[in-house]
Amino acid sequence: MSIGSPQRILIVDDNPDFRKRLAHCLRDQGHEVITAETGERAFVVLRDREHPIDWLYTRASLPGLIDGWILADEYHETHWNRAVVISSSEARGSSRGNIILTQPMPPTAFEAIIGAVSSASQR
Repeated sequence: MSIGSPQRILIVDDNPDFRKRLAHCLRDQGHEVITAETGERAFVVLRDREHPIDWLYTRASLPGLIDGWILADEYHETHWNRAVVISSSEARGSSRGNIILTQPMPPTAFEAIIGAVSSASQR
């Protein structure tokens, strides 16, 4: 299931195995993937305007002061019309159209990201 042009995707998750598996699946589809294990590291990547991020996947709860909800807000500063895929321990709604997954496995997160990319490319 290859999607049009390659996208630059940021994966933020403190679980190294999950992060590596999801990144591997997305790279196999031809996407450029950047990974971060903390919100602080991801925030720096999101603020790099010379290398913009096309899509964001993040865990809601991250070590440190910056969590996934803050990262989603930062991402929406430049991509107000795109969904962030967020892994949360609890189901909750999103007024910004984010995709909230309750503790997904890598294949579920992969499908959600690819679905978001695909739906945006069809607009």
